[in-house]
Amino acid sequence: MAASKKISSQKHMGVGRPSKESGMNVREALIQAGVDLLENTSLEDISLRKVAAKAGVSHVASYHHFENKHSLFAAIAEIGFQKYFETYQKELEKTDNDFKGRYRALGWTYFQFIMTNRQFARIMFGGTGVDVKTHPTLLAVSRRTYRQLHEIIRMGQNLGYLEKGNTREKTLASWAMIHGIAMLFLEGRLQMKNDLSEMERFIQTVTEYAYNGMK
Repeated sequence: MAASKKISSQKHMGVGRPSKESGMNVREALIQAGVDLLENTSLEDISLRKVAAKAGVSHVASYHHFENKHSLFAAIAEIGFQKYFETYQKELEKTDNDFKGRYRALGWTYFQFIMTNRQFARIMFGGTGVDVKTHPTLLAVSRRTYRQLHEIIRMGQNLGYLEKGNTREKTLASWAMIHGIAMLFLEGRLQMKNDLSEMERFIQTVTEYAYNGMK
């Protein structure tokens, strides 16, 4: 959010209530401030007051957009999932449109997204206290990640790459493996390789072990 936009938003909030004209900009400023704070601030230490100060808007105005910090986290997570899906679609364009191509692309995208968007990952996959059931749009977009992998597993079964049956269990096993590897790197228990192509080969090898075990 450019400084000029922040200043403009502040002018509209002289009494702590944003106008309809500036409302969307204020909301976006708060979300961006939340994302920025997540880079170096623990979830427990983040508050709407700190986010408002970072965004350059009044603390009172923040409550016109978010009931509490968990509502803000939900909005950040939703944007994170949308960014993830966009990344996956771009990765698919570089792969073969078959089971192995889709499976590898999803595994690599999932890993790469978490490592390059750590502030989003902390909200999307961490224990933030957000009840997704109270945020329908977040619930829908978060479930899409599972459905995406479920469809790929079913595709592998239909094409004969994987043994049929227990589709749900195989989906969860695949997700647990790639998510677990990503978390090990995210927490520093495994060290990233300097060469990106070497890192990609490593992750694809892991995903291949996952589907080889389901044959």
